[in-house]
Amino acid sequence: MCFHCIYAAYLSVKSCHFGLSFSTAPVSAIMRQTREVIRMGYIRRPAYYKAFRCIGSDCTENCCIGWEIDVDEDSLAYYETVPGDFGERLRASIAPADAQTGEPAHFRLDAEERCPLLNDCNLCEVLLTLGEDKMAQICTDHPRYYEWFSDGREDGLGLCCEAAAELILAQTGAPAFDVTEADGVSETGTEAETELENVLFSMRDALFRLACEDAPFDDKADRLYRTAKAQQEQYDDLLFPFPEDEDADETDEDTASWSQAFWRESTLTSLLELLLGFEINKDDWRTLLTGAKARLPEIIARRNDFLQAYQGKRHEYDNLLTYFLYRHFMKALGDDAVQDKVQLALVSTAVIQLLDVYEWLAKGRGHALGADLHLQGVLARD
Repeated sequence: MCFHCIYAAYLSVKSCHFGLSFSTAPVSAIMRQTREVIRMGYIRRPAYYKAFRCIGSDCTENCCIGWEIDVDEDSLAYYETVPGDFGERLRASIAPADAQTGEPAHFRLDAEERCPLLNDCNLCEVLLTLGEDKMAQICTDHPRYYEWFSDGREDGLGLCCEAAAELILAQTGAPAFDVTEADGVSETGTEAETELENVLFSMRDALFRLACEDAPFDDKADRLYRTAKAQQEQYDDLLFPFPEDEDADETDEDTASWSQAFWRESTLTSLLELLLGFEINKDDWRTLLTGAKARLPEIIARRNDFLQAYQGKRHEYDNLLTYFLYRHFMKALGDDAVQDKVQLALVSTAVIQLLDVYEWLAKGRGHALGADLHLQGVLARD
């Protein structure tokens, strides 16, 4: 399960409980023009990106345990040339690609779902024996991710890694980014595509500013929701500049409080039930969801107490909102669903907060406050 599954569940609940609708935006491809432009590419990264270091054996949610790890073709070809006993063991650890099912080559997990090349100290034997540059591509990249645009690329760190999550949560103030010029990262794009990207980048910047405002979480969520709706309308007007219906009445969605709708017991019950119905990889995720569902009335009643106690670290929720907006908002280029990307950020952050309140209650109010790194890792992984 992933954050998209959480959001899919929320969409189903939302249509039943709120009476609020989601936009079905047009396809932006219709705007594309034929004149191509090629320019020096940029790479944009969060300022904390360069500080990331794998913590190896100290990691409590090891990415080499419980994950099927694919082996790319270049690494596979190199592994065929590795001599000696280690080379033989390396090759025996890899299941070949299956042309019939389309499954790529991957490391065979052992009975405990560990990569067979993870030693007793939870360190990678490929790295120790052959060097970091000889690891499979996915092992080298994780938890980094990349998004390509018409004239550049954005890189980020995924929340599923606890070392990355710690960096993400530790930031204070407005999000900061490092932007550098680089060859080989720019795709061939059209002027229309670049202009559309710039519109969305500008919208995302406005959302970043809202996410970092000094305001209560619910007020912030409601403003983000209303802004997202306005941005969707602006984006749709850009693609299809039809005359506006001056007689259109104000809808319930225009005046709705996103927070009031989300934090209803009926909404949260249905949401958690749907999440429990998805495929679950780890029992600790099921335990969290089941425990939270059983204590929903108390969670809702005590949430303000939690937020008051958490006030000194509420920037961590701002950072989560910023993370989800940075990672997912620009995907609206593919489906034109601007509003839905903001909803994804809101729902994902609110679910983390819901489970934070549950953990605080379950472990006692003396439990160390701070968005739970383990909890977020479980959420992002499942």
